Amino acid sequence: MTRRKPFTLIVITGMLVLLLTGLWSPVISAKPAEKDDKTIFGVKVEEKIKIDGILDEKVWQTPPIKKKFITVRPSYGYELPMDTLVWVAYDMQNLYFAFRCLDPEPEKIKTTITKRDNILAEDWVAVSVDALGNGQTGYVLFVNPSGVQADALTTSVHSDEDWAPDYVWESAAKLTAEGYNVEIALPLKSLSFKSGKKVEMGILFRRRINRLSLEGAWPEIKLNQWVLTSQTRAVFEGLKKQLKLEILPALTHSNNSTRLTPDQWSKSEKSTQFGIGLKYGLTSATTAEITINPDFSQVESDALQVEVNQRYPLFYSEKRPFFMEGMDIFNFWTYVYGYFPKAVHTRQIAKPSWGAKLTGSVGKFSFGFLSAGDEAPGEPWVNGTNPDEGKTALFGIARGKYGFGKDNYVGFLYTGREFGDQYNHMVGLDGSYRIARKHWFRGTYLYTASRDSAGNVYNGSTTGYGNFTYTFGSKPLILVGVLEHMGKDLQADASYLKRNGVNVLRAAVYNNFYPNQKKLPWMKLIRLFTWCEAVHDLTTQQDDLLVASSLNFYLIKDASLTLQYQYTKEYWQGREFDKNLWYVLGGIRLTNWLQFSGNFGWRESIFYYAVPAFLGTGYFGSFDINFQPNDKFTLYLSLTHSDLSRAGQELYDVNIWYSKATYQFSKYFFLRALVQYNSYQKRMLTDFLASFTLIPGTVLHIGYGGIYEKRTWLNDQWLPLQGDLYNIKRSFFAKISYLWRF
Repeated sequence: MTRRKPFTLIVITGMLVLLLTGLWSPVISAKPAEKDDKTIFGVKVEEKIKIDGILDEKVWQTPPIKKKFITVRPSYGYELPMDTLVWVAYDMQNLYFAFRCLDPEPEKIKTTITKRDNILAEDWVAVSVDALGNGQTGYVLFVNPSGVQADALTTSVHSDEDWAPDYVWESAAKLTAEGYNVEIALPLKSLSFKSGKKVEMGILFRRRINRLSLEGAWPEIKLNQWVLTSQTRAVFEGLKKQLKLEILPALTHSNNSTRLTPDQWSKSEKSTQFGIGLKYGLTSATTAEITINPDFSQVESDALQVEVNQRYPLFYSEKRPFFMEGMDIFNFWTYVYGYFPKAVHTRQIAKPSWGAKLTGSVGKFSFGFLSAGDEAPGEPWVNGTNPDEGKTALFGIARGKYGFGKDNYVGFLYTGREFGDQYNHMVGLDGSYRIARKHWFRGTYLYTASRDSAGNVYNGSTTGYGNFTYTFGSKPLILVGVLEHMGKDLQADASYLKRNGVNVLRAAVYNNFYPNQKKLPWMKLIRLFTWCEAVHDLTTQQDDLLVASSLNFYLIKDASLTLQYQYTKEYWQGREFDKNLWYVLGGIRLTNWLQFSGNFGWRESIFYYAVPAFLGTGYFGSFDINFQPNDKFTLYLSLTHSDLSRAGQELYDVNIWYSKATYQFSKYFFLRALVQYNSYQKRMLTDFLASFTLIPGTVLHIGYGGIYEKRTWLNDQWLPLQGDLYNIKRSFFAKISYLWRF
């Protein structure tokens, strides 16, 4: 008996209701802005502004908005020692921003011509734009002194910035004898905003001075605050909805083969696919999107991780364009450092055949629907017969959020997966509320209902998830308390869930010491960080405990040093294990072209693979070098190590060698070679890529990759982990796509 019909009806009905509401949204209007000292009124321009980093247009000769930025990290509340001049303008197609960054030693400015989103360890400026003006979502646009872009999202759910999205906007920069200039043009077609006679948005500006390890902002960002709670109001008169139709055709080709014997390869598996995506702006704040036969290729390979002796599954971030864009709507509060880090994790949709989204905002209410068909569960099995071969799993996600006052909100979430007779549905609420800036309360409740392949049904009191988090923040002291409950039968097929059946209590204390900047200008912050975690297993009735403390030093030149000790009591297979860990972490940028970082530690660790399990000891660590001899070439080298032994007997010894060389001919085109080797698995990954990106969506990628493993051919079969290093898999990949915007 299928259960897909009720789910489908619910989703379709909800989409129609919100779609009609979105179409009627012009009747909902906000209170007009009143002029005050804090409000920015954008200057409307008639002249054409050329984005070239040369501030010669008339509008940039008018008085700037603000000269002094206030430091936000690593130290708070000081004036940034260099002036930053900012201007805001607009016309009926774009918002414009200009920066003049003064620097008495311009030769020490750190900048490179690199790929998108790779500039955060350099000098840069940024503007955050809350286009809806409701304190729930902010577009953050970064530009370095070479004009290279980075962009991110910040939301009221998680204060951390999400670097997955890529937006279409224009930037340019120019080094000068006084520092550097930056110009930005942000198309209205790239924004979701409420059109009208007076459009209100939230605006905040930031600047980083690399050699001083200082970041500043205007308006000032107070401790325990972030961008959305610190923005000032900006008003633009007469902004109208831009017709927003995007068509994104994409053509991909791949050629894969596998080595059968030392002298024979399998027949090449060739695949050429044409896909198309359509996006239409129903209103200035509501967008519908559908993709048929989508391209879900990933240009970047997942970095190798130490997979040996892991109790929980590893996390791999989402990199596929369709899922990345607009994911701020689907953010849902869970504790990211806990056992349920992400309530919506779209990488669970392994092999989509189609996808559809509807996202938007009506007044203070934002909403989103996402659905996709996943072919992966219906693929043939290597061994045996898949009883559901040829079937497609259906994923559905619905999210609604009502914001009130800065980043306060209440929200709703539904996720579902159906495959054959199996299903998993999850529904819940979350919310966030600040009191007097220093006190921040966040909470979540989720309920799940599931049916597995054997026909067992799970629902009721054992399938829920609850979270309550309290944060207190002041300059010398930050307190965090977290209560978390995960039911014994909690299942979340569209989420990243590490463990169920536990109650967890967490507490953390940050003690911050700010040295006198006149006496110790090279020392920015000293932090004593102490935290504990108590875990009660609902099945075994056993208790785990973790207590840790670290001393952190933050200095100029991106230098830092951390000393840490950690004690853990962990139950495994009915036994108690007491573990200790010592750890040191540090890094420094010696010059603009050479940076080192690394960590090293000793620990006692459970060997989970053994029956019965036992305690071993070992060392772990990593060492990284970032070498940039000029502004176009970058060489990154890394070594990650982990070992474990018992009574002199080695249990495992893992070294992961990683190297990536990139030559950036311009901010649009680069060549990259990547090599990774895992000494435990005796496996090497090679990845070569030529990439041209004019704007996000208009791209040409050509790549070749190979997997090498140590193997011996004996008696007509492969023996792994010994012998020579063979190229066992090879793959050629090409993609071309062009974004049409109307």
